[in-house]
Amino acid sequence: MAEEAHSSRTKAVPCARCGALNGAGFDRCVRCGQAISTVARSVDRLGARIDPEALLASKFVIGLTILVCTAQIYVALRTRGADLQSALLRPEATDLVRFGALRPSLVFEEPWRLASAIFVHIGALHLLGNMFVLSWLGRIAEPAVGPARFLLTYVTTGVFGFVASAAYTLLFDPVFAGHALTAGASGAVFGIMGLVVAMLYRQRNPQWKRFAVQAVLLNVVLGFAINQANVGFAINNIAHLGGLAAGIVFGVIFARPVRVSDRNGKSDLGMNVAAGLGLLTCVASLVLAQLSPTWR
Repeated sequence: MAEEAHSSRTKAVPCARCGALNGAGFDRCVRCGQAISTVARSVDRLGARIDPEALLASKFVIGLTILVCTAQIYVALRTRGADLQSALLRPEATDLVRFGALRPSLVFEEPWRLASAIFVHIGALHLLGNMFVLSWLGRIAEPAVGPARFLLTYVTTGVFGFVASAAYTLLFDPVFAGHALTAGASGAVFGIMGLVVAMLYRQRNPQWKRFAVQAVLLNVVLGFAINQANVGFAINNIAHLGGLAAGIVFGVIFARPVRVSDRNGKSDLGMNVAAGLGLLTCVASLVLAQLSPTWR
């Protein structure tokens, strides 16, 4: 009996937080919920919220986009022997397709281009404009919702913008769909704009009106001006509107009271996993674009 009692005591695991004794097979403390097992500790680490003030999601998105554009320019210069000006300002369609641009007529054959096209830009001016606006919005949106929600919103709204654009082209201009190319982060950027507008509105912050006006000006006025100028690319207003609408939906969803778990530095595990899957999807789509026979 003495040996059995000693064996039972050695199996008890004290909680590091509150000191309560727990059975050896317990994942969490029965008193305070602290992770005890290796599996539970791993789940907590995966669900931990990264410091939103570090803007890691914004920096990653901008860095990956610049990397893709740099690779586009490098390939144009070294593979095709293009001059620097054309490589920077007027990339060839072959290079755009190679790195993931979307051709509406191929959307069912290569649907992953809905994601890869977010990171492809039609020249350096196109890239700089989108990244400038994104860097501004990222400082507002990412600290408000956290890196996981920011990244999930960015990717999803960018994809939705291209879905709307492809659907519009296939329905109303099917002839143009066969040779049209679209690419760029602007649908996702407008998605972040919609996120900010909806969150401010739900929180009764009067600043939502200013952001709404800026969204309209960027989409209508700037879009019209660029489409009238011969700068080597045209603005895809349908993708802008699609991204903006999807971003407003995310803003309504995320404009909720802060939970106790969020205040303690924790974020929804499911949200982190979803953001990670979105990130992997984007990287995989860029790889698939390189492997696709479409551009060869």
